[in-house]
Amino acid sequence: MLTLSARFWIGSLVVGAASNGAMAGGARSADAAASAALENSQSRLCYGAIAAAEALTHIPDAFLSAIGRVESGRVVSGTGTVAPWPWTINAAGVGHFYATKAEAVSAVYQFQAQGVRSLDVGCLQVNLFYHPEAFASVDQAFDPAANAAYAARFLLSLHAQTGSWPRAAAAYHSSTPLLGQSYQQKVLAAWAEPDRPLPAATPDAAPPQAKPAPAKTARPAAAPPKPPIIETAAASRPTTGFTRTVGLRAAPIGMGRSLMAYRAMPVRLAMGAPTALR
Repeated sequence: MLTLSARFWIGSLVVGAASNGAMAGGARSADAAASAALENSQSRLCYGAIAAAEALTHIPDAFLSAIGRVESGRVVSGTGTVAPWPWTINAAGVGHFYATKAEAVSAVYQFQAQGVRSLDVGCLQVNLFYHPEAFASVDQAFDPAANAAYAARFLLSLHAQTGSWPRAAAAYHSSTPLLGQSYQQKVLAAWAEPDRPLPAATPDAAPPQAKPAPAKTARPAAAPPKPPIIETAAASRPTTGFTRTVGLRAAPIGMGRSLMAYRAMPVRLAMGAPTALR
């Protein structure tokens, strides 16, 4: 039979172990919250830069943002929100997400040292090989404002060549018809979903220690009521994958329509092969 002092000693060990476990769990929760807050704040860098570029170039509301989500979108920890990530690289067709700008810049130099020439970088995944004059340096290529500004100007030039925003989106990705049309449908599907604001970021969040894992899952969002479904007579005409076909008529510079205006205008989807090279 245990003495009273022995029972007290064993009880103290149990209480101490439980207390240590609770403290460790609380520390892990705090680390996870700090990491999620930092991801929030860095994802906001792309959204802010893209919105400014859209306003300056009169691109339809949130259209470039939809391209950003298709190009570099990842799920932000703790929110389920898909947002463009500024420290993203696609190296020869393989996507990579990095925790910091410094890591992404370093990775570009490593890929180039390995002989990889085709590198898409930043919020809008501008290709450094096909656009060698786009940025003064690799560091500037990852600057969200510089990246979004160049992508907006490029998209605007494609719109001038093709005469429609869907065709411009296809050409942004590829001049190959099948690749361009598939990408076009992804962009229009993303554009049909409203941007969901990210939660407020915590300014004092500590940087994460591990590289964020890639994630391309669709975000759950309660969509607002949509316009009536528009039936098309030609069954062979490709659609965007959502409940209506969408086409965007060319708008004069300085007279861009709003997002709601474009969504409310039921016209046919323009799917002709783009002529511009990316």
